[in-house]
Amino acid sequence: MKSLAEIRNEFIKNLSSHYSPKEIDIIFYALAETYLHKDKITLKLGLDEMQEDSQMKSTLFQTALFYLISGMPYQYVLGHIDFFGCKILVNPNVLIPRPETEELVAWICKDFGNKNEELNIMDLCSGSGCIAIALAKNVKSKVSALEIDEKAMELAKKNAENNLVSIDFIQADLLNTTNHKIKNNEKYDIIVSNPPYIREYEKKAMEGRVVNHEPAKALFVPDNDPLIFYRSIIHFSQKNLTAHGSVYVEINQDLGEKTRRLFLDYFNYVELKQDLSGNFRMIKAKEILS
Repeated sequence: MKSLAEIRNEFIKNLSSHYSPKEIDIIFYALAETYLHKDKITLKLGLDEMQEDSQMKSTLFQTALFYLISGMPYQYVLGHIDFFGCKILVNPNVLIPRPETEELVAWICKDFGNKNEELNIMDLCSGSGCIAIALAKNVKSKVSALEIDEKAMELAKKNAENNLVSIDFIQADLLNTTNHKIKNNEKYDIIVSNPPYIREYEKKAMEGRVVNHEPAKALFVPDNDPLIFYRSIIHFSQKNLTAHGSVYVEINQDLGEKTRRLFLDYFNYVELKQDLSGNFRMIKAKEILS
């Protein structure tokens, strides 16, 4: 039988070339909380104690360590992530939600969280459904979510069910212009999206656990057409946004000004916003030009 301290030392020994000590600590305790059903403080106080069902628990940790050494992101190993107060299941069929996407949701909640009337919201390229679910829980709204991938949508539906929200999921390709009229003349007060925006050549500078494990179609766009999804979002908005509605998108920080200029060709008001790290990662647009 192994104590939790011994298991933790194995993680430190085997993952030190993959992660910083702080990251290993975060990963280890996230797994321990899930496997042992105890909070972090209790776990730290009981590191030297033998665990109940020690052999079974040890096997869980060893399996997790195997996948972590292979480069799999710890969020996939863990199977879920906390996003804006929601527990979101994740697997290799969906992109792992990032803190920047939480900031995009926070921006919308700041603008609309106190509205009394029910808003109609569309989340494009929904993936795990994290944005749609967080907005459904924090903004008085009716939420729809569009996603092309069937397996991603299956997981998003499970996430909505687990978080006790009702989302109208639509399987469709945003880049197919015939899908830009998703419902009969339905209009949305908010259209939001975290679409693919990383250029193919940028792969070389990215971590292997992202490139090798997260779904490429949720990440990458052609080098010669990096704003392809934003044009489709704009065209969708031209047909489906209410007169006083707003569009919110996450963007490639290296293409901030280029993306802003694209939106200015179609909207009267465009705001380029920095994230907490000082990078331009979000855009809000409203007042479509006639």
